[in-house]
Amino acid sequence: MKTLHFHIGSHKTATTALQNALAANADLLATRGLLYPQAGRYFTGHHPLALALREPQRRGQSLETLEDWPALLDEIAASPAEQVLLSSENFEWLQDLSRLQGLTRHFKVRVIFYMRSPPGYLESFYNQLVKDLKTRESRPLESYICEHGLFFLDNERLLRRWSDAFGPQALQVRLYQRHCSPKTLLRQFLETLGGRNLPELIGPELIGSELIGPELAAPGSDRPGSDRPGSDRPGSDRPGSDRPGSDRPGLVLPQAPALQKISLPPDALEYLRLRNLHRAPAKGQHRITMTLAQIAQDHPEALHRTRAGLLSRAAQQNLIRRFAAGNLRVAKRYLGASRAPFDPDQVQGHTNFDQRLPQGDNAMISKVEALLSRFASTPLPPMHPADPAQPSRAHPDASPPERPAPFAPQQVR
Repeated sequence: MKTLHFHIGSHKTATTALQNALAANADLLATRGLLYPQAGRYFTGHHPLALALREPQRRGQSLETLEDWPALLDEIAASPAEQVLLSSENFEWLQDLSRLQGLTRHFKVRVIFYMRSPPGYLESFYNQLVKDLKTRESRPLESYICEHGLFFLDNERLLRRWSDAFGPQALQVRLYQRHCSPKTLLRQFLETLGGRNLPELIGPELIGSELIGPELAAPGSDRPGSDRPGSDRPGSDRPGSDRPGSDRPGLVLPQAPALQKISLPPDALEYLRLRNLHRAPAKGQHRITMTLAQIAQDHPEALHRTRAGLLSRAAQQNLIRRFAAGNLRVAKRYLGASRAPFDPDQVQGHTNFDQRLPQGDNAMISKVEALLSRFASTPLPPMHPADPAQPSRAHPDASPPERPAPFAPQQVR
């Protein structure tokens, strides 16, 4: 019986980077017994498969006739690979798993889930909501927290659905490390799949269990990665073909993240939020967002006068405590840990948080406008439909590249 792995997220845990690497190396992985199916993929993730299961009008439709699922099942049947991997963070929000339960008649089902610290997850998720053309979030982060249920931070509730459907033994939970290098991220993920001949594609100097759990690393909020010394030396990104004396093909590791995946710095995020608040025209918004991401990538030290999209240290600690009991039960059940994975006392506050402006002012807007004007002629990557793994399925503005007229700074109070 083949093993079918569902990589369900969570959101904001480098899922896109993993999906890009898996898709780029699908042929090589297939030779090692892991099928990353082409059927049901949109860009590099299996988002259409999950989204089809969320459509109310198709609730009674079986997988055998549901959109891309028949082609997927045929591809799996035709492949000699004993392991199959489906990856989409949209799977995590499925409420009804009854149709997926039927897969246990033909497959051994396993579920992979990465936990991220609540503050880091929320800040990253909010950043995306402000940027997204469909949601165009206009509330400050503090108001968003007060007015939103934050259901997506309740790991225990989310995992309970999958545990009830497939049994707790089917779930493999890991902690996400934000500063983890691409090769370490991919190696850990391949080790989680359990295949002995998969992690060695990353290179023998990187093999070894470094899966992070509460008993293996100091607790904290989005802790830096713990790569082994020497793992980042030149040539290690392309193991196999780049190692002297080896003729094995090497994995292609994820490149720099696409602009739409870059979190905006506070002032850039505040600029977009104010545009959303004052209902600035959506025309050209995608190019503005991508230009701000380019500025953030080229000048990471710029645009940090405000605290937009950031939580105070006290707010981070309270958010961790809010979900601590559930996360402790998750850690005990799936990580074999005796303590909660995120310790509020280990939280490091954002630099100069108290000295930052709580909201943007006219000077901030003028600075952002000046930078946008300076970068207006910078070529940007081709525009693609928005990642369906994000909160909306909106398509970016395909309007001409000229920048729209800015909203009036005097509107800001």
